[in-house]
Amino acid sequence: MRKHRKVMVSMAIAAAAIGYRLVPKASAEGPGAGRTIELIADKDNRWRFPDGQKGPVTLKSGEVVKFKITSYFGGEKAKDGALHSFVVRKLRDNDPSWSVRLKDGVQEFTVTAPKPGNYLIECTVECGKGHDDMNIKMVVTK
Repeated sequence: MRKHRKVMVSMAIAAAAIGYRLVPKASAEGPGAGRTIELIADKDNRWRFPDGQKGPVTLKSGEVVKFKITSYFGGEKAKDGALHSFVVRKLRDNDPSWSVRLKDGVQEFTVTAPKPGNYLIECTVECGKGHDDMNIKMVVTK
């Protein structure tokens, strides 16, 4: 009986160890945090992807997304030190996570994609020459 118990315990431990390796590690954002989208708020006061493309940002409705944004000084900054901002005006009143002030360097934040549609990500900080055109289209699909 003891030998049988030892074998069963050993098998349970092995199964748990194998299963443990197969379970993905939870992200720092907690359960449900999805993919990461990197953007650059550039010196010329334009949005870019790291590979140089200009958009659009594409999300699936209900998807949890972490934005990782690198901000560079574009000529002016706000009194609070913000160089740029990441704002979706259609969404920010109901969900303040869609309005983020961006300081120098890298900032990360997590949002949940809204209902399908076309949205505009804008900079609302007077960041310098070209500020009025600092926006990028965001498309949310089903």
